[in-house]
Amino acid sequence: MARRPRSEIVELVRSVPLFSGLTKSDMREIGKLCFEQSFEPEQVILKQLEEAQLMVAILSGKARIVKDGKTITTVGPGDAIGEMSLIDGRRRSASVVAETPVECVVIHRTTFTKLLDSSPSIARKLLISQTERLRDTNNKLAALG
Repeated sequence: MARRPRSEIVELVRSVPLFSGLTKSDMREIGKLCFEQSFEPEQVILKQLEEAQLMVAILSGKARIVKDGKTITTVGPGDAIGEMSLIDGRRRSASVVAETPVECVVIHRTTFTKLLDSSPSIARKLLISQTERLRDTNNKLAALG
């Protein structure tokens, strides 16, 4: 896999809703935590019920989300999986399986947590972003009745 410029990786990760409130400087710090990884067709990227330690953002290829053996949806370039696990590390609710060759950006929870510990301003912005997303979800649920 040809390595992408760091700026391209940072822009992809910036599109993840969790990071929407961060500055370019903050995103450069997040970008330092990222690494690229490739998966072959049918290779499991993330496994249901495993302790969540990664966030994956897809650069190229397609993968399917599988819960209890049933395909729920497919994901592709620009999609992120597991961003919440960067914060809570809970067990995965579904598996992600490559359908085609997949190239992605990965962030490990351990290094992400260290960044949050060393940068309260990034942690605060992420907390605000998550709160806004929760409020938006609550408003959508309330509108349903």
